[in-house]
Amino acid sequence: VQTCALPISDRSGRTGPVEIVSVGRAVEKKGFPDLIGALAKLPREPAWRFTHIGGGPLLPEMKARAEAASIADRIAWKGQQPKSEVLAALRQADIFTLASRIAADGDRDGLPNVLMEAQRQGAACVATRVSAIPELIEDGATGLLAEPGDIEGLARALGRLVADAYLRLELGAAGHDRLRAR
Repeated sequence: VQTCALPISDRSGRTGPVEIVSVGRAVEKKGFPDLIGALAKLPREPAWRFTHIGGGPLLPEMKARAEAASIADRIAWKGQQPKSEVLAALRQADIFTLASRIAADGDRDGLPNVLMEAQRQGAACVATRVSAIPELIEDGATGLLAEPGDIEGLARALGRLVADAYLRLELGAAGHDRLRAR
């Protein structure tokens, strides 16, 4: 896979910042504080933007972490949205990410429907190895995986896709095709 040295564009031909999207309630098992930590480690260039869709009790903490990390200007907090808006955001996403983890009380994601929907829309996916997620996302083939709670690993995976438009397209297509085949 070649690294793209051309201006970055998404799947629809739009040029501009790489669009990273995540959808989910801001609760412990979704790992959003880890995701904010990973986003804070991404380089400023190539340009990227992050959109979070969903409400939840950890939302104020996430916003505070983004402010403290000086990345708040790159983040759009959309709150709860109807399904049509979620699907529109997934269609526009270059990267979909979900940093799932096992909560202190043992709560965890099984196989998040939103990951399957992101693949159905052709977005390249970055997620964590929790529960059944590795059954959907095969690391390096249909997406990229990091260990839960591994902020550095999540940042490396996201950074790799932000920097490489060809890899985004390749993994997005492979995830879409595998989902349709199964």
